Amino acid sequence: MKFKKNIALSKYTTFQIGGPTDYFIEVKNIDEVLEAVKWAKENKQNILPLGGGSNIVISDQGFRGLVIKLGLDRLEIRGETATAGAGVVVSYLINQTLDRDLVGLEFMAGIPGTVGGAIRGNAGTYGQSMADVLTEVRFLDEKYELRSMKPSEALFQYRHSIFKEKKYLILEADLEFKKGDIDAARKLVDERLKYRQDTQPHQPSAGCIFKNLNLTDVDVTKLQAKGIDTTQFEKFQKIPAGYLIDHLGLKGKTIGGAQISEKHANYIVNTGQATADDVITLISFIKQQIRDEYGVQLQEEVQLII
Repeated sequence: MKFKKNIALSKYTTFQIGGPTDYFIEVKNIDEVLEAVKWAKENKQNILPLGGGSNIVISDQGFRGLVIKLGLDRLEIRGETATAGAGVVVSYLINQTLDRDLVGLEFMAGIPGTVGGAIRGNAGTYGQSMADVLTEVRFLDEKYELRSMKPSEALFQYRHSIFKEKKYLILEADLEFKKGDIDAARKLVDERLKYRQDTQPHQPSAGCIFKNLNLTDVDVTKLQAKGIDTTQFEKFQKIPAGYLIDHLGLKGKTIGGAQISEKHANYIVNTGQATADDVITLISFIKQQIRDEYGVQLQEEVQLII
C-alpha cells in the first residue's frame, strides 16, 4: 500500500476546511482497510476514517495520524435486501433501489454523504432514519477486530448511534427495502430534492450544524413567552435549531470567513477563506446566544475533529 504524507484534508471535506494529516490512504475494499489498520497499529498512529467528508469539521492543524478514505463502494442487491459498503454514496443507493422497484429510502433524498456516515449519525428526515431500514452492520471494533451488530444493539436515537460513542469503523451494512409504488416514490424524491435546492445554501458547508431539539426536553412555557409558537412542532415533536437561530435574527452573522447562512440558519457556510477556528468560534457564539435567550443547550450534529 502507498501511504501519502501531509495531505490537506480540505480537499476531502464538503466544508473545504481542514489542515494536513500526517498520513493518508484511500482504500477500495475491506482487505485494504485491514491492511491499513494493521500498519497504523504497528506504527502507533491514530486513525480517522473519512467517508464523503460531509458533517465534519476538521482542525486547521489537521490530524495527527492516519486518515483512511473509505472508498468501500460495493453494492449488491438481492431481492429486497441490499449490502452496501460504507463508501456507497446515499444518492446512488436511492437510485439503484428505485431502479429495482424497491422503496424505503426516499426520506434520505438530498442528504449528502455515504452509507457509513449516514449510519453513524442515524441520518434521516420527517421522523424516519437509517435505523428503520438497517438489518445488520459490520465494523471494526476498538481493537480493530471484525464484528457485526443488529440495529437493536446500536443504541440508535435521533441523530445518534453507538458509532458516535465508540471508535468503531463501519465497513458495510445490510438494508431491507420493499416493493412499492415507484412513481410515487420518485415523485417524493424529486419533491425533497427541489425543497432542499430551494431552502439550503449552495456554498461549501458541513450540512446542518446542530441537532433539532426534542419538544419534550424544553420548557415550552418559557419558549412561548419568548414568542415561539411551539404548537407548529407537535407533529414531529422536534423544534428545528435553525428556527430558533433565525428567530434571534442571527442569519448572516459572520466571523472571519464563516457565516450563518442567509438561506438556512442551521447551516454555517464557507464564504471563501473560512478556517476551522472561524467555524468553532461561530458555533460557540450561536450556542451562547440561544442558551441566554431561550435557556436551551444546542448540541452539534457535525463531528468536530479539533
